[in-house]
Amino acid sequence: MKKLWALILIVVVFGWNTSAYASADSTCYPDWKIKHSNRSGCSSTALLSPGNDTRVNLLMLLHDRHGAVGPASNYSYDIPERRGDAEPFDYSVFALALGPSPANAEVEQTSDFPFGTRCMSNLAGGADFIGALNAAKNIPAAERATLAAVRTTLKPECIENDQARIAVEQAVGLVKSKQGILFARYLVAAASFYDGDFVSAKAAFGSAGKTDSPWLAQAASYMQGRTALNAAMVGAFDEYGSVVEGGANGQILFDAENAFVVYLKAYPDGRYAPSARGLLRRVYWLRQDKGKLLTEYVGQFAQKDAAKRNMSLPDLVQEIDNVLFRDLKPEAIADPMLLAVADLRAMRHDGDPKLADYDGPPITRAALNAQRSKFAGNDALFNYVLATHALFVAGDPADVLRLIPANAQESKSYLGFSRQLLRALALDAAGNTAAREALAALILNAKQPFQRGSAELALALHDERNKGIERIFAANSPIRDPDLREILLRYHAGPIFLRQSYADKAAAGRERQVALYTLLYKDLTRGFYADFVRDVALIPANARPMPQDDYTSPIYTDIARFRWSGATDFACPALKTVAATLSANAKDPSSLLCLGEFIRESGFDPSYYGITQYLDDLPEKDELGGSPSLFPGKRFSRLDGYKTVIANPKAGPENHAYALYRAVNCFAPSGYNGCDAADVSKNQRRAWFQQLKTDFPASPWAKKLKYYW
Repeated sequence: MKKLWALILIVVVFGWNTSAYASADSTCYPDWKIKHSNRSGCSSTALLSPGNDTRVNLLMLLHDRHGAVGPASNYSYDIPERRGDAEPFDYSVFALALGPSPANAEVEQTSDFPFGTRCMSNLAGGADFIGALNAAKNIPAAERATLAAVRTTLKPECIENDQARIAVEQAVGLVKSKQGILFARYLVAAASFYDGDFVSAKAAFGSAGKTDSPWLAQAASYMQGRTALNAAMVGAFDEYGSVVEGGANGQILFDAENAFVVYLKAYPDGRYAPSARGLLRRVYWLRQDKGKLLTEYVGQFAQKDAAKRNMSLPDLVQEIDNVLFRDLKPEAIADPMLLAVADLRAMRHDGDPKLADYDGPPITRAALNAQRSKFAGNDALFNYVLATHALFVAGDPADVLRLIPANAQESKSYLGFSRQLLRALALDAAGNTAAREALAALILNAKQPFQRGSAELALALHDERNKGIERIFAANSPIRDPDLREILLRYHAGPIFLRQSYADKAAAGRERQVALYTLLYKDLTRGFYADFVRDVALIPANARPMPQDDYTSPIYTDIARFRWSGATDFACPALKTVAATLSANAKDPSSLLCLGEFIRESGFDPSYYGITQYLDDLPEKDELGGSPSLFPGKRFSRLDGYKTVIANPKAGPENHAYALYRAVNCFAPSGYNGCDAADVSKNQRRAWFQQLKTDFPASPWAKKLKYYW
């Protein structure tokens, strides 16, 4: 019963869209940085921070308090096989790691009835009834068999016009023993409840509860609350599960609250006590009594015995985020753990803490200091909140170092790890040479999920900004996460380092292929054609791409594609020959066109949407790989190549015609330039179109081109 109602509470009543304070949509991509000042649902790290999903911050603190927090039963997981510990994560990934929950876990379906109906409890309730019936004394065998048979065959569907009560009353009419009659009344009450006849159910449960049967008395008391709650919700929701104007019946909600309070007072450790507490939260939510609702959550989060909570901590975190946390301001919170999470959220800003974001300016230091008494006995947490404000809002790393002393031993918990990582970030921000040693120590001391990865990300960012890529890839480097290393190879490494990385036989096979892929791509697109001719010979004869991260990512290990054998629409030799010709004459018309064909056929043109797909657009400056690339040169543009051929009077008619055709087609079919970022007027496109039609009318390209977009 406890488990069933945990499911109902999450799936039905609280199964809304994710809170605006927590997550982002399902298509966001992680930002590879450790310091997030604004919210990003899929970019949380093991550092308690303003930009983390609030659910992640809360679950970290709950893990510190209770240890194991799972399972998170109400999520389905879809995690790429190659997902590394350093990759910033979303809440479901974190909940799975701390649970643990089985991969692809889903809400457990316990009957054939739709989620959200009161009939979901029928199977478990029937088992409880029969167990109590078998334990009861002074019931004749025939009556016991009749009662058991009736309960077993009771299969309500909770739809309109159910007639379960009539059938049950007829079936138990022959039960005459005193104890048997009480069980029969309970069956009639249950049938009325499932029929939706809550008036009759209330009376029948009240009558059935006047018994010396421990289970009947407890169950009837509990069902009084459930009956009142269901009666209050009649007409309260629309077809999509949203509360309609007017909501639930307020007076009946008070009756439900009273019934649950009476039950919990009589049976504080009762069989249905966890469920009753969960349903009390539903009452308070429907009544919008935020004070009592908050008190219930504080009590549930403080409960050490998981069996006395009506759902797992990840599910409780999800619930509070959906129903309460979005509207909860720090000044309304007394619990230090929840207050710290709210304070971190209140520090968010969109790059400039002097400007207000969606929710207003960040919380002030004075407002935080005014909370000191609420954090009594939690100095480490309070000082961390102050230190986070100092770094993320005030930009004062010296204040962080004053508030948080070095203490390697405290890094085993999420709060302790966050304190020491924040201190290391402050050292880094202050230009203190001790920063690297502090970050490396955190990597070695990390104990909990994602702690090591977050520390590795912080150290990789430090080394990249301090021209230390060699340290990252050194044999004794503590940075082992493959994603971090590959990002730096793709966006930051220079040609010499890429060749060295591919030549390193001790490195992982995928990492070596990423290095060679990047080297070949940038050789070719930065104008190092002679180097390409030399480097392309490094491709093994049996080269095959490694599995990609997910369906949205390019395969950065497909080195065999640089063995391109040529094009057919416009006659081109093998790519190696094209590069060799360009190494001798970088303006050779047919070779420029063929290089363009390779780029076009390979899908290497820049994205309309600015997504960093093909190694040309660096990540943001504060992200890993966002510092200036060590690979010199400017990216080759197909359109620039076509312009060069068009402007060359010696290019020849075939080359001229194809260059004009392809230059116009850079804007097909949308009118946007798909070849580079240049803005070309429609008049220029018309001029190319007319030149092709006028100067080369017999060309197949002139005949094929119909628009200039």
